[in-house]
Amino acid sequence: MPRYGKIVVIKRNGTDGVVFPLTSTSCLFGRKTECDIRVRLPWVSNEHCRIEINENKEAVLTNLSTVNPTQLNGACLEQPVPLKHGDVLTIIDRSFRFEYPLQSTPKKRRSRSPKDETLQQVAEVELSHKQTSGSKSPDAS
Repeated sequence: MPRYGKIVVIKRNGTDGVVFPLTSTSCLFGRKTECDIRVRLPWVSNEHCRIEINENKEAVLTNLSTVNPTQLNGACLEQPVPLKHGDVLTIIDRSFRFEYPLQSTPKKRRSRSPKDETLQQVAEVELSHKQTSGSKSPDAS
Protein backbone atom coordinates (compact mmCIF):
# COMPACT_ATOMS: atom_id res chain seq x y z
CA MET A 1 0.00 0.00 0.00
CA PRO A 2 1.37 3.44 -0.86
CA ARG A 3 1.88 5.94 1.91
CA TYR A 4 0.67 9.44 1.20
CA GLY A 5 1.85 10.88 4.50
CA LYS A 6 0.73 10.68 8.08
CA ILE A 7 -1.45 12.42 10.63
CA VAL A 8 0.12 12.95 14.04
CA VAL A 9 -2.14 13.64 17.01
CA ILE A 10 -0.82 16.57 19.03
CA LYS A 11 -1.48 15.96 22.71
CA ARG A 12 -2.71 18.79 24.90
CA ASN A 13 0.77 19.09 26.46
CA GLY A 14 2.21 19.69 22.96
CA THR A 15 3.91 16.33 22.52
CA ASP A 16 3.24 13.90 19.69
CA GLY A 17 0.63 11.23 20.24
CA VAL A 18 -0.79 8.49 18.04
CA VAL A 19 0.30 8.45 14.39
CA PHE A 20 -2.16 7.57 11.62
CA PRO A 21 -0.51 6.63 8.29
CA LEU A 22 -2.38 7.83 5.20
CA THR A 23 -2.53 4.71 3.06
CA SER A 24 -5.69 5.47 1.07
CA THR A 25 -6.61 8.48 -1.03
CA SER A 26 -9.16 9.73 1.52
CA CYS A 27 -9.17 10.22 5.29
CA LEU A 28 -12.39 11.27 7.02
CA PHE A 29 -12.39 12.98 10.45
CA GLY A 30 -15.53 13.11 12.57
CA ARG A 31 -17.72 11.60 15.24
CA LYS A 32 -19.27 8.73 13.22
CA THR A 33 -17.95 5.20 13.75
CA GLU A 34 -17.24 5.01 9.98
CA CYS A 35 -14.71 7.87 10.17
CA ASP A 36 -11.03 7.04 9.69
CA ILE A 37 -10.10 9.30 12.62
CA ARG A 38 -12.82 9.59 15.25
CA VAL A 39 -13.08 12.63 17.50
CA ARG A 40 -15.62 11.72 20.13
CA LEU A 41 -16.78 15.13 21.30
CA PRO A 42 -20.40 16.32 21.12
CA TRP A 43 -19.42 19.51 19.20
CA VAL A 44 -17.68 17.56 16.43
CA SER A 45 -19.79 16.95 13.33
CA ASN A 46 -20.49 13.39 12.23
CA GLU A 47 -18.27 14.13 9.23
CA HIS A 48 -16.14 17.12 10.19
CA CYS A 49 -13.39 17.32 7.54
CA ARG A 50 -11.63 15.20 4.94
CA ILE A 51 -8.14 14.89 3.53
CA GLU A 52 -8.08 13.65 -0.04
CA ILE A 53 -5.09 12.87 -2.23
CA ASN A 54 -5.55 14.43 -5.66
CA GLU A 55 -4.16 13.32 -9.02
CA ASN A 56 -0.93 15.27 -8.34
CA LYS A 57 -0.42 13.31 -5.09
CA GLU A 58 -1.16 16.46 -3.06
CA ALA A 59 -3.13 16.15 0.18
CA VAL A 60 -6.11 18.53 0.13
CA LEU A 61 -8.05 19.40 3.30
CA THR A 62 -11.77 20.13 3.00
CA ASN A 63 -13.99 21.38 5.84
CA LEU A 64 -17.34 19.56 6.07
CA SER A 65 -18.72 21.24 9.21
CA THR A 66 -20.88 24.34 8.98
CA VAL A 67 -21.29 24.74 12.75
CA ASN A 68 -17.67 24.42 13.95
CA PRO A 69 -15.33 24.87 10.99
CA THR A 70 -12.00 23.10 10.87
CA GLN A 71 -9.00 25.36 11.42
CA LEU A 72 -5.76 25.14 9.49
CA ASN A 73 -2.76 26.71 11.21
CA GLY A 74 -5.14 28.77 13.38
CA ALA A 75 -7.36 30.11 10.57
CA CYS A 76 -10.87 28.88 9.74
CA LEU A 77 -10.96 26.80 6.61
CA GLU A 78 -13.42 28.21 4.08
CA GLN A 79 -12.46 26.27 0.96
CA PRO A 80 -10.35 23.18 0.15
CA VAL A 81 -6.65 23.84 0.71
CA PRO A 82 -3.57 21.79 -0.29
CA LEU A 83 -1.66 20.77 2.82
CA LYS A 84 2.03 21.46 3.33
CA HIS A 85 4.38 19.39 5.45
CA GLY A 86 3.90 20.40 9.09
CA ASP A 87 0.46 22.03 8.71
CA VAL A 88 -1.70 21.77 11.83
CA LEU A 89 -5.43 21.18 11.55
CA THR A 90 -7.68 21.72 14.56
CA ILE A 91 -11.13 20.32 15.22
CA ILE A 92 -12.68 22.07 18.24
CA ASP A 93 -9.77 21.63 20.70
CA ARG A 94 -8.05 18.62 19.12
CA SER A 95 -5.02 19.27 16.90
CA PHE A 96 -3.35 17.10 14.28
CA ARG A 97 -0.17 17.66 12.27
CA PHE A 98 0.08 16.56 8.64
CA GLU A 99 3.42 15.22 7.44
CA TYR A 100 4.36 14.11 3.96
CA PRO A 101 6.29 10.82 3.81
CA LEU A 102 10.07 10.90 3.75
CA GLN A 103 11.44 10.86 0.25
CA SER A 104 12.68 7.38 -0.54
CA THR A 105 14.90 8.54 -3.38
CA PRO A 106 18.21 10.15 -2.47
CA LYS A 107 19.00 13.64 -3.71
CA LYS A 108 20.63 13.70 -7.10
CA ARG A 109 24.28 14.59 -7.09
CA ARG A 110 25.04 17.36 -9.46
CA SER A 111 27.36 16.09 -12.12
CA ARG A 112 29.12 17.92 -14.87
CA SER A 113 28.33 17.18 -18.44
CA PRO A 114 31.24 16.14 -20.72
CA LYS A 115 31.04 19.60 -22.31
CA ASP A 116 31.54 21.26 -18.89
CA GLU A 117 34.54 19.02 -18.18
CA THR A 118 36.11 19.91 -21.53
CA LEU A 119 35.66 23.63 -20.88
CA GLN A 120 37.21 23.18 -17.43
CA GLN A 121 40.24 21.39 -18.94
CA VAL A 122 40.69 24.11 -21.62
CA ALA A 123 40.57 26.81 -18.92
CA GLU A 124 43.20 24.96 -16.85
CA VAL A 125 45.50 24.53 -19.88
CA GLU A 126 45.18 28.22 -20.78
CA LEU A 127 45.94 29.24 -17.21
CA SER A 128 49.04 27.04 -16.98
CA HIS A 129 50.21 28.24 -20.42
CA LYS A 130 49.96 31.88 -19.29
CA GLN A 131 51.92 31.13 -16.13
CA THR A 132 54.79 29.36 -17.93
CA SER A 133 55.10 31.37 -21.13
CA GLY A 134 55.01 34.96 -20.23
CA SER A 135 55.35 36.80 -17.10
CA LYS A 136 58.06 36.00 -14.65
CA SER A 137 57.61 37.17 -11.14
CA PRO A 138 59.89 40.02 -9.99
CA ASP A 139 61.55 37.80 -7.39
CA ALA A 140 62.72 35.24 -9.98
CA SER A 141 65.41 37.42 -11.64
